[in-house]
Amino acid sequence: MDLYDTNTLIEVISVQKPASTYWLDLCFPRELQFDTQEILFDQIPEYRNLAPFVAPNVQGRVMRERGYTTKSFRPAYIKPKGVINPARAIPRRAGERITGSLSLEQRFDAIVAENMAMQRQQIERRWEWMAARAIIDGEVTVAGDDYPSQTVEFGRHTDLTVQLSGGERWSQNTATPLADLEDLRTASFNLAGTAIDRVTMGLSAWTYFTGFSAVTDLLKADIRGSTTEFNRSIGTGQPFEFRGFLAGQGGVGRLELWTYNDTYHDESDVAQPFLDQNTVVGTGPGISGYRCFGAIQDIGARLQAMSMFPKMWNQEDPSATYVMTQSAPLMVPAQPNGCFSMKVHV
Repeated sequence: MDLYDTNTLIEVISVQKPASTYWLDLCFPRELQFDTQEILFDQIPEYRNLAPFVAPNVQGRVMRERGYTTKSFRPAYIKPKGVINPARAIPRRAGERITGSLSLEQRFDAIVAENMAMQRQQIERRWEWMAARAIIDGEVTVAGDDYPSQTVEFGRHTDLTVQLSGGERWSQNTATPLADLEDLRTASFNLAGTAIDRVTMGLSAWTYFTGFSAVTDLLKADIRGSTTEFNRSIGTGQPFEFRGFLAGQGGVGRLELWTYNDTYHDESDVAQPFLDQNTVVGTGPGISGYRCFGAIQDIGARLQAMSMFPKMWNQEDPSATYVMTQSAPLMVPAQPNGCFSMKVHV
């Protein structure tokens, strides 16, 4: 059987997508590809100075330009690989007629497709994990076999990563969740000049939030000045779900409310949450995140910049076919202060 060419492989791995790309789709809508090993990103300070007053008959004042900081990161490689030996094409496949309805070649093709779909899912799952860490933690720690641990800090202000304690915790009746959200939205706007229009809560945080009368009172028809609407009933169990919104009269200051409970499996195959269930994350379109990818260091890819590169090759003795997909990713929030993270209970 001939090896698939690269175009066929790329088409095969495009068949399936992972169930959830919440953080990627929400905060990293754009893509940049680099033809270098390093990924470079610039951080430019915000201009908040007032224009100076001068008399109309004097020269204008020259304003000092601000510089910018360039950070570089050599991304770790992602290289899931599978081996397909001829014997795997002999047994009947799951769902196939008991006596067998597929030829050996058809079964082989199906195994290749499954491998490519699995590798794509694993890689995009890793992208999702990197996106979640960049937004929730404000940094990404990358470590692996033969790759020393490195932490990429995106420069989010420390005021935007909060852990409540004592009577401020949402598990206490002295807590003020609406004020907490307002304070962090204000802090983010003051630092980034962009609005937070969505909060994503772990399920435990949502339970605490909807248990406060100050919150549920906003649903009462006799309370003026608010068009708030949200659902307090049990969720559907989906990885993420829109629950409603907080808003002033006429929808002013609308803040969407979402819950999130998706998980991934770590190297020990143990389920881990992307988002701690007692954590609340605020986001807005001003984050302007990029999915950045370093060059694929493979002759078969012609050393081009690609987000994902699949390849196949044969081993002659013993006979086997290898399938591998490569990626060199980093998810970069262009405005790291356009989000916040608050742990509401420990």
